[in-house]
Amino acid sequence: MSWEPHDDPETEKLASEATAWFVRLKEPSATDADRWAFRRWLAGDPKRHEAFNEVKRLWSDLETPAAILGEGGWYRDTAKPARTLVSRSLPYAASLAGCLLVVCAALLWRDAGLIDRMRADYATRPGERREITLAEGSSAYLDGDTALTVKLDSNGRRIRLLRGRAWFDVMSTKGSSFAVATSDVEVRVIGTAFAMDWDHDEIGVVVERGLVTVSHANDKSVEVPAGQQVRVAGGRMGQATNVDAEAALAWRHGVIILDQAPLGRVVDELERMKPERVIITDSSLRRLTLSGVFRVDDPDAVVEALNSALGLKTVSILGFAILVYR
Repeated sequence: MSWEPHDDPETEKLASEATAWFVRLKEPSATDADRWAFRRWLAGDPKRHEAFNEVKRLWSDLETPAAILGEGGWYRDTAKPARTLVSRSLPYAASLAGCLLVVCAALLWRDAGLIDRMRADYATRPGERREITLAEGSSAYLDGDTALTVKLDSNGRRIRLLRGRAWFDVMSTKGSSFAVATSDVEVRVIGTAFAMDWDHDEIGVVVERGLVTVSHANDKSVEVPAGQQVRVAGGRMGQATNVDAEAALAWRHGVIILDQAPLGRVVDELERMKPERVIITDSSLRRLTLSGVFRVDDPDAVVEALNSALGLKTVSILGFAILVYR
């Protein structure tokens, strides 16, 4: 099972949109309005059909192992005649394949980053962190639920961040550029250390050392020096502002520092820490903020802070999801 990474930003954007629609339509809560909205999106550009079919092809590969697993009817009573095993193996295999797809659809709903990680060169699951060294000597540190592809050639070094958050320590190489990009934002450097995160529709860049240029497909380019950050939200790039880089990048050392962080960001951090979907039942709760210092390997402390500091209630559903409500 494979999915080749795309270097073209427009193709990558289509792939991301198609994946988002696939996940949304797989959710049990998908409505007729969702399906009508999907049809309108699909009709907007013929290329969207191809992108969505690519997602479906990747997902359909899961049917093969299910059919092989069910072949021969091994799970039934072996005392029955052989011809019965042969005649009924295909229906049972189909049933088993269907069950597997239901289970996998549920897993995909819980873990929306599954497909991105499957098509990545390097990836981490929620709760996992990983350091990698590229062939030319630069290094990257991946936070939980992060996926990226790497392309190194004579034209330079190009990283595509498919999802999540990563810190890069770039080795300066004469005549070789280094770029990290999402679907429509690119960070270009020569030699520096910086972090890039992608939370839903917002992208942030924090520079620890050196200087980077952040470009947006539909907006201006901004130079960001050490000790500053820039965020892109709603398709618009903000101004470079001062930031406590040590605090902002504390996650790299196993610590999350929240300073009046909105609940939406708290949820993002929590979903990086543990493999469960976090659902806020009332959107008005997103206006609440939380402050505190937490270890990245102790998500239960964050949940407890939601209870004690914000007066919210939480309930875990079979390790599948966490509901947050008042």
